[in-house]
Amino acid sequence: MGNHIIEAIRNTDKADAYLLSSVQNVAYATDFSGDCSQLLITANGAYFFTDFRYTEQARKEVENAEVIETGGGDRLNRINEYLSGNAIRTLGIEKDDVTVKVFEGYQGTFEPYYSYVDIAGDLLLLRMVKTGEELAKIRKAAKANETALSELLPFIKPGVSELDIRAELEYRMQRQGMDLAFPTIVAAGLNSALPHATPTGYKLCEGDLLTIDFGCRYQGYCSDMTRTFGIGNIDGQRKKIYDIVKHAQESAAMAAVPGADTLAVDAVARDIITDSGYGKHYDHGTGHGVGRFIHELPVLNPRSSSILEENMVYTVEPGIYVPGTGGVRIEDMHIGGQGSVYTFTKDLILL
Repeated sequence: MGNHIIEAIRNTDKADAYLLSSVQNVAYATDFSGDCSQLLITANGAYFFTDFRYTEQARKEVENAEVIETGGGDRLNRINEYLSGNAIRTLGIEKDDVTVKVFEGYQGTFEPYYSYVDIAGDLLLLRMVKTGEELAKIRKAAKANETALSELLPFIKPGVSELDIRAELEYRMQRQGMDLAFPTIVAAGLNSALPHATPTGYKLCEGDLLTIDFGCRYQGYCSDMTRTFGIGNIDGQRKKIYDIVKHAQESAAMAAVPGADTLAVDAVARDIITDSGYGKHYDHGTGHGVGRFIHELPVLNPRSSSILEENMVYTVEPGIYVPGTGGVRIEDMHIGGQGSVYTFTKDLILL
């Protein structure tokens, strides 16, 4: 990403120095593709700490920080060398990533008069609007989603289990050179009423709804997609639920444009579902940001207000989940100002 990311972190003016520790944020700032590394940013420079397993890799990938090799238990002492003598009083850390044990290590090794401030939220804000390079990676991950799903469809039929479908789908993602962005959700029959169901040995039956929620990760960037299918002929209530969710999803997608308030976008989908009599069966947000994390800012829900901007990446994914009947969710990933990255139909496919 270049020096502008490091400079942007400095310009948050939250601390005298910043210590990045999560795999995602270290990669965001440096383009490093490994793990077990930390990035220290001070007023005088940027310093990348890793061990001998990654030193050569870091020297090839990290161009905007000095690469420093550290031994097993020596990491914090080496970081402290670069903190000491620099008039640092406040250190920015990722509290979402730092465990109590790690924090105790900070306190026991670094100068005792440091105060610590959380920069996790600031890093999420910096990452909301994507660069062209980031968008290209997200689009490639999304394309792999569509390819894998299209290849999977002939395999889906009565008698095939949720576990079998997951295995076939993940194989089709990974053979394209993709990692998995998150654990694949395959939920059929009554399990489809569970928004984040874990795949089981349940075998598809005629008349079931089948929801598949899956994503790829390409060079650190995620994609996210959900489609619901009918197995054979589904009954009238299940078809009604599908049509309501499709209408809500398409309407919210039309509203999810740069300049729109995320509260208003959520309300479009939520009002359609509520007015149709299924409001109590829709209790999650309408969307979320996507990037290096599968869930990032912005958030499209009834509790959080922010303004969508060009080149933000976010999902639109309303759903209805009726215990004893089944559930439907339809999800597309959007780029602000460019619309959905997917062309895969949202019309009900009967398999």
